[in-house]
Amino acid sequence: MSLFIQTVYLAAGLSLGYIFLLYRSNPLRRLPGTTVTVAFTVGMLAVLPVVLLHRLLPLNTQPGPFSAFVTAGLVEEAVKFAVMAFTIWRLRFPDVAEPLDVAIYFGVLGVGFGVYEDFSYLFSGTYPVWSAGNAAAARHALDALVLARSFPGHILFDGLAGFLVGTARFLPGWQARLPWLAGAFLLAVTLHGCFDLIATAGGTIPLLTYLALLVGGFLALRRAALAHSPFRAVIVRVRTGNAPWPYPRPPIDYLFADGFSWPGRPRSGMFQIFPLALSLLILYPLLVAAVYVVERAVLWGAGG
Repeated sequence: MSLFIQTVYLAAGLSLGYIFLLYRSNPLRRLPGTTVTVAFTVGMLAVLPVVLLHRLLPLNTQPGPFSAFVTAGLVEEAVKFAVMAFTIWRLRFPDVAEPLDVAIYFGVLGVGFGVYEDFSYLFSGTYPVWSAGNAAAARHALDALVLARSFPGHILFDGLAGFLVGTARFLPGWQARLPWLAGAFLLAVTLHGCFDLIATAGGTIPLLTYLALLVGGFLALRRAALAHSPFRAVIVRVRTGNAPWPYPRPPIDYLFADGFSWPGRPRSGMFQIFPLALSLLILYPLLVAAVYVVERAVLWGAGG
């Protein structure tokens, strides 16, 4: 039980660190903490249909391109996009005010999804040694696995795809939106599949290089999104008295939007992030138990 609890909160700690960095990635505005918490929680729960699909579908799980791009990439991203469509996509102003908001929410959803995956690797990789009574070897194995799982994955796949989803979210009509959404899904599946393939066959240096490229891509898209942010345009408009306004709502709406504290500094976010940390501490062990129950039920129903 102590190993179980330890791995639960080690995985949770890694994820909380990435969420905090993502939450602070918009220097102009702090997103509502409650909505961020919801995105994280539905990401955690999205692991349940993935478990069901992996149990019910005859998918190849052996390391290789099929496993990386289909068993992991296609199935997992399809579930995450479906969950996103019923949650993040349906958010309205001021929870979603610009494409960058969607990218942040989707990245948080991806972290929530990946937190159970982290636990699974940590626990399954350590338990055999722990159960054999070799505590020192178990500690060493756990440290090595924590280092291996510290690489960000889902946050980057879905954060990058979230910029395309966010662009689609602010386009008029589904005819204009569908190409962007299809591109976002294909991007997430491709990034996910490449990550898994490199992680299993490429080694540490290629994986770090790949992650550096993904982080660079995210920062470049973030910079472009901030340059076209309606909140930046509000600041320019107030200071100069004149600026183009190609945005769907009047400037006054953005000026008083939740989380936009100009002309002061954006709030630190510590109090806003507290509900997220609390949900992580309380809901995550419950999710682990729920996934276990679902797995047992599927196996029982299949006659296993």
